[in-house]
Amino acid sequence: MTISVTQLNNYIHGIFDMDAVLSDLSVCGEITNVKRARDGWYFSLKDEGGAINCFCYENNLEPTTGTVAVVEGRLNYFVKTGSVSFFVRRLTATNNTGIAYLKFVELRDRLQKEGLFDEERKKAVPHCAGKIGVVTSETGAVIHDITNVTLRRQPFCDVILYPVKVQGVGAENEIAEGINYFNHSDVDVVIVGRGGGSNEDLSVFNSETVVRAVAACVKPIVSAVGHGIDFTLCDFAADRRAVTPSEAAEFVTIDATREKLRINAYLDKINSIVSSQLSQRKERVVHNCKELHHGIDRRLLREQNKVVLCLRDVETAAKSKAERVAVRYDKVTDRLSSVNPMNILKRGYGYVSTEKGVVQSVKQLSVGDSVTIQLQDGKAKATVTCKEAK
Repeated sequence: MTISVTQLNNYIHGIFDMDAVLSDLSVCGEITNVKRARDGWYFSLKDEGGAINCFCYENNLEPTTGTVAVVEGRLNYFVKTGSVSFFVRRLTATNNTGIAYLKFVELRDRLQKEGLFDEERKKAVPHCAGKIGVVTSETGAVIHDITNVTLRRQPFCDVILYPVKVQGVGAENEIAEGINYFNHSDVDVVIVGRGGGSNEDLSVFNSETVVRAVAACVKPIVSAVGHGIDFTLCDFAADRRAVTPSEAAEFVTIDATREKLRINAYLDKINSIVSSQLSQRKERVVHNCKELHHGIDRRLLREQNKVVLCLRDVETAAKSKAERVAVRYDKVTDRLSSVNPMNILKRGYGYVSTEKGVVQSVKQLSVGDSVTIQLQDGKAKATVTCKEAK
């Protein structure tokens, strides 16, 4: 997508206007490059790392080069020039604060060189913590905001408070002790927080003791100190910074109701997909069964035809075999008939037998023996009266 310069600058200008943080800032730095304007002053506010152009009206304290000051106002983006400028509503020279700021910068740079603010060392913050440790005041709004948000979003979560002072003498040691306590507990995440306030109110969270305790904690830590425009060294050392305590609670919890609805919608979608697929599979199975049934019928018909043909062949072969057997039977019958003694008897022959058996030789007979003569149609008894041998 290609846009014009004016379109780009208008887009950036809209982003600046919609950003609540950029519309209400408090910035500390050294005043330089002061120039008088018709109805106010132009100047730059700088520190060791950068600078920002500023403008303030005459009803403010006159800016003086070299003065460390705190300016309050909003950030403007000019469409015609594509430049950024800080519009100052209130300017306060703070020499004492300036000294504290220099100490702040010195400590920040030293800890940064040690790697305490490196992104590589930051731990992942859980999005569904089962147990949350909170280091803050027991009387402030912070613990109530965190508890309310947590239990509204994730009722099954435990919130454990380690009560501490969040400003004043001894506060930094109490906060460090609270962090160390949770460091050796079974919490899933630690929230260190307090409400908004002045730089002096938040100074305890810029202390080296607190920052080192945050950096040394093995548990993921969310810093929720001050409001969106407030930054402390605790924010830099923590694994994540939250603009408000409520936002910190949102970071480490899930909206159980929304997740339930999302999961139910997902399950409904899965159920719909599965039902659709089952319906398609059912139709496919029915179609395949029909095709299989038709295929089986066709196969059975082909096999039946083969069997019929085979049976016909068998029948033909059997008939042929039977005919050959019949012929052979007739031949054997004729042969047997030709040697059948009864048939021989029919031709006028007979056979003689005694009690000892069939007489085959005249030598078996003696004169006076009783014999039986078997003829075609019966038997006759006779007595041998004589015999002649050949």
